[in-house]
Amino acid sequence: MKRYLILEDGKVFPGEGFGSSAITTGQLVVSNNRTGIEQSVTDPDAEGQIMAFTIPGVGSSGINRDYYESINSQCKGVVIGSSISETVDGSIPFEEWVGSLEIPGIKGVDIRALSRYIHDNGEMKASIMDTHDQHAIDQIKALVLPPDLVKQVSTKQSYPNPNIGTKMVIVDLGLKYSILRQLSYRDCNSVIVNYNASPEEIANLHPDGIIFSNGPGDPNDLTQTIKNIKVLQKEFPVLGIGLGSLLIAIANDCKITRLTHPHHESSLAVKEVASGKIDFVNHNHSYTIDQKSIGSSDFIVTNICVSDGSIEGIRHEYLPIMSVLFEPEAAPGPTDGYYVFDEFIDLIDSINHQDWSR
Repeated sequence: MKRYLILEDGKVFPGEGFGSSAITTGQLVVSNNRTGIEQSVTDPDAEGQIMAFTIPGVGSSGINRDYYESINSQCKGVVIGSSISETVDGSIPFEEWVGSLEIPGIKGVDIRALSRYIHDNGEMKASIMDTHDQHAIDQIKALVLPPDLVKQVSTKQSYPNPNIGTKMVIVDLGLKYSILRQLSYRDCNSVIVNYNASPEEIANLHPDGIIFSNGPGDPNDLTQTIKNIKVLQKEFPVLGIGLGSLLIAIANDCKITRLTHPHHESSLAVKEVASGKIDFVNHNHSYTIDQKSIGSSDFIVTNICVSDGSIEGIRHEYLPIMSVLFEPEAAPGPTDGYYVFDEFIDLIDSINHQDWSR
């Protein structure tokens, strides 16, 4: 079935439809992930996104249910050049899997041309449709993407991820299962709460530390969560990951800017400023922290992206607050970022709340 990927500026990329036949619209994201496609598609960060994968032969390694990052699919559509119909392990083929998740897909797209076009013109809205006339283009331009993406993916009710060690509260902005796995490996006794859980509700859980997770959308939309961070960071050690990192920055009067070339890749180099060590880690973010605003804040830059010099990690000078924009849980990608969880637990273990709380 002939289908079309139509960008909001009118650019059209033809292809062949697979998966759901529904018409879909979302933020087009070009992902250079080489592995873990099922992780990317089920990542809550992908809420509201149409994901275009640049690798050829998508699905050659099969679909592994153990790699899901949420119960259901999160993205609005999938764009590929080609896929593999027969997998080496006999698991469900990629196109069939996409159909089972009721996600619209389009294949046979000139992915190289699409990737170059987005690189030159920036991320934009797009639709997967059956026609590509002016009416279809006008529909895309008129559509306003929802501002409440975090609301769609955050847990509605608190739940535990029990263990016997450090007591963590995780504010779910779009939490990935792999973060819970990493905390479980470290014996953390965690409770996951809604993104707008009140400071009082969180304090009543008596956490040793609080994690603000990754998630989708524009950080400036989450005004209540930002207010909550301002209260909680005075009383508890705080770690931000991805979107959580951006919210911590805003809560401390730093400015957020949109990346000229957003980071959507499973193995992008990040430099640790203090040591010069290079880590290859997973990224899935379109925003970063403005360099100039850090200079007038109480934060120092701990990590930068090697390719463009953008900020990838910050740490407060005297409060136990740390955050990274990359995704240290390695889902997908290398395991170089695991140390972030260890550092946060070490930070918790090394402080006495009464010594630093204001």
